[in-house]
Amino acid sequence: MTANELKIQLFEMMIPHYCYSIGAEEDQRVCMVQSGGKWQVYFCEEGEKLDLEEYMDEAEACGEVLRRLQE
Repeated sequence: MTANELKIQLFEMMIPHYCYSIGAEEDQRVCMVQSGGKWQVYFCEEGEKLDLEEYMDEAEACGEVLRRLQE
Protein backbone atom coordinates (compact mmCIF):
# COMPACT_ATOMS: atom_id res chain seq x y z
CA MET A 1 0.00 0.00 0.00
CA THR A 2 1.20 3.50 -0.79
CA ALA A 3 0.41 6.74 1.00
CA ASN A 4 -2.03 7.67 -1.77
CA GLU A 5 -3.79 4.32 -1.51
CA LEU A 6 -3.97 4.80 2.26
CA LYS A 7 -5.74 8.15 1.82
CA ILE A 8 -8.32 6.49 -0.43
CA GLN A 9 -8.85 3.62 2.00
CA LEU A 10 -9.28 5.98 4.96
CA PHE A 11 -11.86 7.95 2.97
CA GLU A 12 -13.72 4.76 2.07
CA MET A 13 -13.67 3.71 5.74
CA MET A 14 -15.21 7.10 6.59
CA ILE A 15 -12.45 7.96 9.06
CA PRO A 16 -12.64 11.75 9.53
CA HIS A 17 -9.80 13.63 7.87
CA TYR A 18 -9.15 15.58 11.07
CA CYS A 19 -7.95 12.36 12.75
CA TYR A 20 -4.87 11.93 10.56
CA SER A 21 -2.34 13.66 8.33
CA ILE A 22 -0.47 11.90 5.53
CA GLY A 23 2.65 13.68 4.27
CA ALA A 24 2.62 16.57 6.75
CA GLU A 25 2.70 17.11 10.48
CA GLU A 26 -0.53 18.44 11.96
CA ASP A 27 -1.35 18.83 15.64
CA GLN A 28 -3.74 16.40 17.38
CA ARG A 29 -3.56 13.83 14.59
CA VAL A 30 -1.93 10.54 13.71
CA CYS A 31 0.76 11.61 11.25
CA MET A 32 2.71 9.72 8.60
CA VAL A 33 5.62 11.61 7.07
CA GLN A 34 8.72 10.68 5.14
CA SER A 35 11.91 11.90 6.78
CA GLY A 36 15.50 10.98 6.02
CA GLY A 37 14.55 8.02 3.84
CA LYS A 38 12.29 6.56 6.51
CA TRP A 39 8.56 6.72 7.13
CA GLN A 40 7.58 8.06 10.54
CA VAL A 41 4.23 7.36 12.16
CA TYR A 42 3.32 9.20 15.35
CA PHE A 43 0.70 11.23 17.18
CA CYS A 44 1.48 14.94 17.10
CA GLU A 45 0.65 16.95 20.21
CA GLU A 46 1.78 20.56 20.39
CA GLY A 47 4.58 19.81 17.92
CA GLU A 48 5.83 16.81 19.90
CA LYS A 49 6.03 13.37 18.24
CA LEU A 50 4.40 10.88 20.60
CA ASP A 51 4.58 7.08 20.12
CA LEU A 52 7.02 7.54 17.24
CA GLU A 53 7.61 4.49 15.05
CA GLU A 54 9.96 4.48 12.02
CA TYR A 55 9.72 2.21 8.99
CA MET A 56 11.88 1.68 5.94
CA ASP A 57 8.86 0.30 4.08
CA GLU A 58 5.97 2.60 3.09
CA ALA A 59 3.44 -0.26 3.21
CA GLU A 60 4.38 -1.10 6.81
CA ALA A 61 3.97 2.54 7.81
CA CYS A 62 0.53 2.60 6.15
CA GLY A 63 -0.43 -0.51 8.08
CA GLU A 64 0.56 1.17 11.35
CA VAL A 65 -1.58 4.21 10.54
CA LEU A 66 -4.56 1.94 9.88
CA ARG A 67 -3.96 0.07 13.14
CA ARG A 68 -3.81 3.27 15.17
CA LEU A 69 -6.94 4.74 13.60
CA GLN A 70 -8.95 1.56 14.17
CA GLU A 71 -8.18 1.40 17.91
